[in-house]
Amino acid sequence: MSEHRPIYGANTAVLSDFPEPVRATLHLIEKNPSNEAALILLQCAASAAHPDYLFSLAMLSALPIEYKEAALELIEHSLTIGFTVDEQSALLRFVEPLMATALRAPRAR
Repeated sequence: MSEHRPIYGANTAVLSDFPEPVRATLHLIEKNPSNEAALILLQCAASAAHPDYLFSLAMLSALPIEYKEAALELIEHSLTIGFTVDEQSALLRFVEPLMATALRAPRAR
C-alpha cells in the first residue's frame, strides 16, 4: 500500500481567495499537517467550515503561542465576518484530505 501524503503548496489555488489572516492560518496547517498543534488547528478550521465538525476551545490551551494566535485569527474571522458558502466549500476542500491523511497516520504510543 502506498503512503499518501499531502504535497505542501498543493492547496495554493484553494487558499488564495481567503483573506490574509485566514490564509496564514491555513498555511501554518499545511506546512506540517502531521504536527499535533497543526492537527488541532485543522479541527478548528473544519469546525468553521461545517457544523458536523466539532472543536473545543480547551484544546487550544496547550498550543504554542504561534498556533494560538493562528486559531484566534480563524475564530475571529469566523465570528465577525464569517465565511461565504463558497469559502466554506473551499475550506472543506482544504481540510478533508488533510484529515483523511491524519487518520491513516500511525500514532505514537
